[in-house]
Amino acid sequence: MATKTKAPAFGGLDRSKTLAENTVNAGPVVLDSNVTLKNPDGTGFQGGSLTVKLANAGVDDHLSIAAVGGITLGTDAGTGATIVFYNGARIGTETVSGSTITVSFDQPVSDDAATALARAIAYSNPSNTPSAAAHAVTFTAVDAEHSSISATMQLKVKAENDAPAFSNLGPVSSHILSTASQGVVIDGDAHVFNPDGTGFKGGKLTVHLSDGNTDDLIYLSEGAFSIVGTKLYLDGKVVGTVSAEGVMGHDLSLTFKSNVAISDSQMSGLIDQISYSNRSLSPEPQTKDVAITVTDTEKNSTTAHLTLAFEDRAPTIISASPASPISKIASGSFGYDISSVAVSPDATKVAFESTGDMGGTRITLDDLRTGQVTILASDLASTASFPGATDIAFSPNGQKIAFVSTASNVVTGDTNGGSDVFIKDFSTGAVTRASTGSTGKQISGSSGDPVFSPDGTKMVFVAGVQNLPGDTDGSGLYVKDLTTGIVTQISINEANPSNATRGFNADFSPDGTKLVFVAWGDQSGPTFGGGSQCIYIKDLNSGDVTYVTAASAHQVLPVFSPDGTKIAFVSNESSVVPGGEVWGTHLYLKDVQTGEITCVSSPGGVLPNDGSVGDSFSFSPDGTKIVFSSSESTLPGNTGGVSNIFVADLQTGAITRIAPEANGASSDPVFTPDGAHVIFASDATNLVANDVNNASDVFMASIPATSVTGATLTEDAARKTLNAAGTFYFADADAKDTHAVSVAAPDGALGTLTAKVVSDMNGTGAVVWSYVVDETKVEPLAAGQTKVETFALTLDDHHGGTVTQNVSVTLTGTGGAAPMVASFALAPETTAAAAPVSGPELWAAAMASLSGVSEASPQLFDVLEKRAAALESAHAHGPAGAFEGAGTEMAHLAAQIDPAVTHVLETLWSDLSGHGAGTASAHQIADGMEAIATHLRDALHAGHAGDPLLV
Repeated sequence: MATKTKAPAFGGLDRSKTLAENTVNAGPVVLDSNVTLKNPDGTGFQGGSLTVKLANAGVDDHLSIAAVGGITLGTDAGTGATIVFYNGARIGTETVSGSTITVSFDQPVSDDAATALARAIAYSNPSNTPSAAAHAVTFTAVDAEHSSISATMQLKVKAENDAPAFSNLGPVSSHILSTASQGVVIDGDAHVFNPDGTGFKGGKLTVHLSDGNTDDLIYLSEGAFSIVGTKLYLDGKVVGTVSAEGVMGHDLSLTFKSNVAISDSQMSGLIDQISYSNRSLSPEPQTKDVAITVTDTEKNSTTAHLTLAFEDRAPTIISASPASPISKIASGSFGYDISSVAVSPDATKVAFESTGDMGGTRITLDDLRTGQVTILASDLASTASFPGATDIAFSPNGQKIAFVSTASNVVTGDTNGGSDVFIKDFSTGAVTRASTGSTGKQISGSSGDPVFSPDGTKMVFVAGVQNLPGDTDGSGLYVKDLTTGIVTQISINEANPSNATRGFNADFSPDGTKLVFVAWGDQSGPTFGGGSQCIYIKDLNSGDVTYVTAASAHQVLPVFSPDGTKIAFVSNESSVVPGGEVWGTHLYLKDVQTGEITCVSSPGGVLPNDGSVGDSFSFSPDGTKIVFSSSESTLPGNTGGVSNIFVADLQTGAITRIAPEANGASSDPVFTPDGAHVIFASDATNLVANDVNNASDVFMASIPATSVTGATLTEDAARKTLNAAGTFYFADADAKDTHAVSVAAPDGALGTLTAKVVSDMNGTGAVVWSYVVDETKVEPLAAGQTKVETFALTLDDHHGGTVTQNVSVTLTGTGGAAPMVASFALAPETTAAAAPVSGPELWAAAMASLSGVSEASPQLFDVLEKRAAALESAHAHGPAGAFEGAGTEMAHLAAQIDPAVTHVLETLWSDLSGHGAGTASAHQIADGMEAIATHLRDALHAGHAGDPLLV
């Protein structure tokens, strides 16, 4: 009779199981670690199976086999099936169908192995909103005899309040430094959600900035949310309150109303509006930690961090000036005409005069970098208008501005009833009257025409009344030392003292040693009742007054070129050039060295007489161009009968209109210091869009300019110095940065290079450099021989960003220098006891090494021979008597020759006397001759200052 088999049995299975939401969210959790599974027949489970089924399973409900208690999983290399192992031995194959797991036992399986597998069954659910309903989990076991048993567990998941979660936030929000002051969105695509699905009703948002300071501001950029006062709005409806405003480095904290639903997407949109700005005018590179904390409906909170970084971008050198469309940089007022436009040396400010229809005049200062508009000296008067103000001049360093006004309330004690010259100091705001006597006493009449000297220490002006001390010349031209206050009259009437005339419209030469001015007179000099207004040059060192040309225009404004070699002026005088027109007013250029005069305002030098050139014009910084206004019909595109702005290229002769043909008169053009822009006044309304103020305005037009980083100079004995200049341009992504330039000279440089930064605004600017070398230092170069001097110019943005540009100047010799004394040394004695060389023999050897001197200056050679004889006599008879006769002869010659030679002879005599006491060895005398050669070399070059040359 067969033995009856028994069914397998589960023991200790938990019939009701509750798991926490956060636990099953974290990963698979074993359902029962205490359950047992046995086959009472003792035959195990080979050929049987274990099946676990989860009823009513949702998409987030998952059963799996955990690797615990010796149970592990693997993959069959051939079939890809999942293999189940117990303590490393295969026990079966897993199959999964929906929410059911079955392990088919295809190997011997003991009770321990079956129990371990039952205890490895695990459950997981990633949902933060799991179903609250219970799930039946049924375990079914089939043993080796194919007997089966089932047991069921009721599984529940307990919901929990989950903290909000961030995604796509940070970790770094990086920005260009210049945007710090403009304001930036911290992270425009971050997301946050409440896992519990209840949103953020009654929740909170807080933004904290690490190391916040008074310049820091946290705010909301434009978007669906907005802040008005202490209320938070969403699409125009109040949804919360502002408990911390985010100013001066403090937190920004927003609290939502408890009765207003805020969804995940709305909270994400609010976070995307969080913005930062730094109110400092010059923010520094910085890195700050931003902590964003959100609190959901269930009052659960999460904090996420990101790094807010503002990085400095170093400037870059660019090959040419950036092109830009014509723009209006200052708006005038209806009924006022603009004139006397002036640009500061760094091109960041523009000043101009506005004259009203009723005669009222004011001077306006516009800061192009900040946009601030100032009526000059308005802080010293109750009105912004200064009747009769004319003439504007910036100091060379840009720290001061001079202007002219007839107003009596600019400074106290102004009772002369006329116009005065005033200076405003930008650093202090102080305004002082410059047109006074040396004691500070006011002038009993009008003054004007102020011009600063190139070094800014002096000012020339015109006074209409002859009451200053020492004014016996009647010129009316004065130079005031702005440091000492001393006023000196500039005499111009020595040639015609009985017919003294007045000078006006003076301008300093670039080196400050000369004045060009206008006066009535003729070629003999200034004289009252002269035939026309003429241009003269006054040498401030020698006192000489030199005639330049007749002018006769209603307003002659002569100006030196940047290198001082030419003078530009406007004239309607028919005799200026052959074939000149009586009725035409033209712009001319005179070379003060060659005397050549050319007309630069008419194509091909043809002089039409149907239009006129404006009174004001301006050289480009490198002196290669002149900008002017003109209504002449022969100029390119000038058909409208009004003045337009033109640039004349002095090298090619080409004339170009810089802006569209205006429908109103344009005037007073001036180059900016970078040479890449022209600023001018215009009544036109068609130069820019939407110009509807019906007023005279100030405009800026760009001029194509290429960066210049090198120059070639050729030795020229006719000049005291050789000069070169250039400009190179730069860009900076940090548009708010300001820059400085430093210069590193090469070893052994003969010349000097200086540089300055100009037009440093809105992320672009220029470096203007200037090189000068004493001509005598170039003379030693042979014909065709070159010396290249490369200077390193480093541009610094004050935040650690730098870029270096090399500027190379090539010096070329002509071989035309005056003979030079070469350095020499006699061969030293071979032994200490060698016999001394005699005086005459020593001199003969020395003269042989002085190249060219014996042929060019026999008189000096005679003196040297006498010195030799005196030296030899001193060896034999002692120094006293011998040197006395030689000294007498030297004094006799000294009275007959150039003072420069006298200096050489005196030096020579001193050197020889020092070596003449006692026996002198050859090498000692050679040392003395080395020093003599140096003195002689210097004397041979003294003639370049204008004195007679020694050789």
